[in-house]
Amino acid sequence: MAILDKKKRIRRFFCLILSLLFLLSSCKGIAISGKTENIPGYTEAQAMIVVGSERNRIQNVMGKEVWDLPVAGQVEKTYGEYFLAKTKEFLQDIRTLNLMAEEKGIIANGTEMESIRTAANAFYQSLSEEDKAFFGNCSLKDVVDMYVAYFVAEKTAKSLLANVDTELSAAEAKVISVEQIVVQDEDLAKELEEKVKLAGANFSYYARQYSEDPELQKNLAFGEREDEYAKVAFSLEDNEISSVFSQDGKYYILKCLSSYDEEATKERKERLETAIRSLHFQESYEAYQKEHIVRFREPFWKEIDLHSHEGSTADYFFSYYQEKVAEAK
Repeated sequence: MAILDKKKRIRRFFCLILSLLFLLSSCKGIAISGKTENIPGYTEAQAMIVVGSERNRIQNVMGKEVWDLPVAGQVEKTYGEYFLAKTKEFLQDIRTLNLMAEEKGIIANGTEMESIRTAANAFYQSLSEEDKAFFGNCSLKDVVDMYVAYFVAEKTAKSLLANVDTELSAAEAKVISVEQIVVQDEDLAKELEEKVKLAGANFSYYARQYSEDPELQKNLAFGEREDEYAKVAFSLEDNEISSVFSQDGKYYILKCLSSYDEEATKERKERLETAIRSLHFQESYEAYQKEHIVRFREPFWKEIDLHSHEGSTADYFFSYYQEKVAEAK
């Protein structure tokens, strides 16, 4: 059980790595059909700032043995190899977004650069000599450059999202709630309909006593299903009770608890709009990525030893960014 729990925690860590730019997490596996960009990758020191910090973040919790554990369903055989491959892909995505930024004229302004330098200086000054050695003997300038690269990539992604029209109407996001009675006998259903429609009748009582479906209440979102059940449910007003109707060999009576669940509708509207923005962003990014293939070929990527410099523990490159840059915007 402990081993299984550890593997689950490891997977969560890798998900966190891949979600640093969450919108890019599904933009993989694109065929190389465009022009490979003849641009340099990051220097060893710049790349190792990210690799090292993330190595430490995982290793500080999971232990150094994590890198030798096998990984299933991937080209890589161990978590260490998988980690390096995914971190390299992540940095290639950052570089690709930076190319887009150059074309669009997106840069960090003076105020933003001030926050970036503050974060970079705080991070660099906190590093031990062992940290700096593991991070490729990085300089303060290397840290600044990587924070700028990440910031501009994030700013570019947000600019693409800002241009997407995601406004949904209340009807398109509408969520209602109903109470139901479900039985297999038509005569019983008709008898129950008469009872629940009597003045003062307690619909919930009959639902608890007779309904064959233990789920007595349901939330329904507009457009998620197009059957008789949804048709009847969305035709009801608050506290209105339907006539008996059949579907899939069963008989139903519905009572509308809320013909417009304001809180649930608001939450669904936000989820749908986020999904629309994400889809449009992915389409734009993938189209650009196909024509601007970025591949890092620097030899140091094949020589990174995740077991080296065990005295290095600095694991807060991105947390410093979040605290001092992202929250300052």
